[in-house]
Amino acid sequence: MNFYSIDFIVQKCKNLFLEKLKDYGLSWKFFHNYSIIDQILIKVIRIKNIQSKGYQKIKEEKIIDTYIDIVNYLIIILIKLDIFFTSNFHKISHDNVIFIYNNKLKKIKNYIDGMDKILNKFSVNNVLENILFLKKNEEKINFKELEKFCFKILVEIIFLLKQNI
Repeated sequence: MNFYSIDFIVQKCKNLFLEKLKDYGLSWKFFHNYSIIDQILIKVIRIKNIQSKGYQKIKEEKIIDTYIDIVNYLIIILIKLDIFFTSNFHKISHDNVIFIYNNKLKKIKNYIDGMDKILNKFSVNNVLENILFLKKNEEKINFKELEKFCFKILVEIIFLLKQNI
């Protein structure tokens, strides 16, 4: 295990999220959750391909950036699930999103603290299986189940990111 803390990883994810929020705004709120899951699937397959080849051709986007993108996509789904029923979805502001994002990261960090002992149970294959399960059962999964799956995948991805930084 390397020396990077969960705090360091969380901060990297948040920094990228804030940069993209400035560039793209809240464009993601118009996407269906499963369209975002498609993006996650593409990123997970990219990681698996890099791992199986042992190298990557596109040097500009590091594998760490791909993990961070997955973290942020998952948090976007969690934000969407939070705000869809609790507020006027179309009037959500950047400040509201940042507040919810910070709360999600805090919840994840609190959950993860002290879990280093089970790291070996997480793998990109597990993440891929969970994403494919979501895709296959898209019509059957309710919002609460989707939230639980996203949280579970998020924890796994953060641990895998910690191993790869």
